[in-house]
Amino acid sequence: MADAEEIWADDLMDRQPSAKFLTSYLLANPHVKVLNVNSPWGAGKSFFLNRWKNELDSDYVCVFFNAWETDYTAEPLIALITCIEQQTKDNLDLTLHSAGRAAVDATASIVKKAAPLIAKGLVKKYIGVELKELLGDEGDQEEADFASDIVSTLIADQAKTLKHVDEFKKAILERFSQAADNKGLRKPAFIFIDELDRCRPTYAIELLERIKHFFELENCRFVIASDSRQLAHSIRAVYGQGFSSERYLNRFFDAEFNLNNADIYSLVHHSLPEIASVALELNVTGKNIGFFFPGDAEYVYPRKNTAISFIQGYTENAIIIVGLCKYFKVELRELMNYIKQIKSACDSIEGAVHFFWLAYLVFFKATKSELYSGLWVTGKSMEAVSAYDAAEADPVTFSFTTELASVKELATYYLALLESDHQSRNNLAQNISSWRSPVFFALSRESDILKLQNYKDIVELAHRLS
Repeated sequence: MADAEEIWADDLMDRQPSAKFLTSYLLANPHVKVLNVNSPWGAGKSFFLNRWKNELDSDYVCVFFNAWETDYTAEPLIALITCIEQQTKDNLDLTLHSAGRAAVDATASIVKKAAPLIAKGLVKKYIGVELKELLGDEGDQEEADFASDIVSTLIADQAKTLKHVDEFKKAILERFSQAADNKGLRKPAFIFIDELDRCRPTYAIELLERIKHFFELENCRFVIASDSRQLAHSIRAVYGQGFSSERYLNRFFDAEFNLNNADIYSLVHHSLPEIASVALELNVTGKNIGFFFPGDAEYVYPRKNTAISFIQGYTENAIIIVGLCKYFKVELRELMNYIKQIKSACDSIEGAVHFFWLAYLVFFKATKSELYSGLWVTGKSMEAVSAYDAAEADPVTFSFTTELASVKELATYYLALLESDHQSRNNLAQNISSWRSPVFFALSRESDILKLQNYKDIVELAHRLS
């Protein structure tokens, strides 16, 4: 089995400490039976749950349930049961030894009632037992009946179903206990549920309700990855916009942990390929490295919103990507796709690339903001940049030692050059200090301006990649 170092080898967001902390927390607080790992879509929840589960595998019984993959089923409880059956049974046929047969028989009281709601093939695939074997002699009749929503009725009528619920809980605990004994593992069992926020609203809600009703067990811990805001929205879609979905959601979770995606520096550093670019002479570290400036020039210290990095070998292009991620409020999954689009666009551009302008267009295009189209309307382009900067963006500046330049300032300078005539270029030539100088002289020829104008069409093509 892989060790922790191998499991977390591609952990560029430093998630491993969070997993270790949460393991200790869940073990020390047995009353926390359902933990919600909360982050927006594309923020790295699946990566985190997969690696965390793989690390715990060597010490605990672990089950990984992708809720979205079973979203098509009629009853989430059956999908979850079959996943548990599949991932905890021995490599040998579950029914070949007495302990295995007892586990199947014990769960049959619940599985039998819910089995008519799913196809024969799904039961066979996950449980390893034919539907007819579970239903017994009366199987043909029960299978034909297809009684509607039996499990929901089971939950509603607690007086009549208490025995069935107790048998089900006992069977689940026996299954986990047997699996732990067979592999020399410890208690409790960990059940990881991923992709809940991608499911149909009714399916997501029903799955949470089933967990609440049937799985509040002493030696069982649930870790559910979700976007709480999206889940709350899904609940309102079912129960009405006036419904207090946040309070309703709190019933299902005993604790919540938020993934921190603020530090994307390492991820960008390792993911962004080397690209030949027009250097802006950006001060990556933001440090005063002891230059002596002529005249009144003074070093300008970075601010809180200045993108800088002290990682060895960090590049100017990587800092630009970090800054644009913060400016456009980009999540991890989107970031990786934008890097792919930027690389594909650069592949079709001859010579040194104006990296900031190309990356700015890729990010802006992906926002689906109506303001993006305004970039290409003469007389309205500056207004489009300013409007997005004021209403939707987070403030970001870049350090150029003697000057801090905002994303807006860099973008509007490129636009000014793109739209310049002879007179306006002469005016721009009056101020080519700091980062403006390499940009201005790299666009000194008409052919260079035409190449820059082509970035729009290249970005449109790259945007189709996903």
